[in-house]
Amino acid sequence: MNILYVIRGLSGSGKTTLAHQLSSVVYSADDWFTNSQGDYNFDASKLSEAHDNCQRNVEYAMTQKAPNIAVANTFSQAWEAEPYFKLAKKFNYSSFVVECQNVFENVHGVPQETINAMKERWESLV
Repeated sequence: MNILYVIRGLSGSGKTTLAHQLSSVVYSADDWFTNSQGDYNFDASKLSEAHDNCQRNVEYAMTQKAPNIAVANTFSQAWEAEPYFKLAKKFNYSSFVVECQNVFENVHGVPQETINAMKERWESLV
């Protein structure tokens, strides 16, 4: 069985850490903003591009028949995860939604008011 882990949570909840525990094939929109030295440089004007790239990477991994894929994004609203569920169906992957509710260090420096706004628009994915 091929598995797609859809890992969601607020910034600092441990999404990426968990993703790497579950799979060696891990993608997130944050990858777009991280350079080869590991420095994170967020640019809100490129967020749509980052998410498109993340979806393309997941789709490519599915075409290569990676047995386990983890995608770790905030996914605060259901529509944000929908493209991944469609890919899973298209490529015959079982989807598992994992919601991180921990509070760790916010390594990307997301302002607290942004995190609070994410909490306010949080939706169930099921």
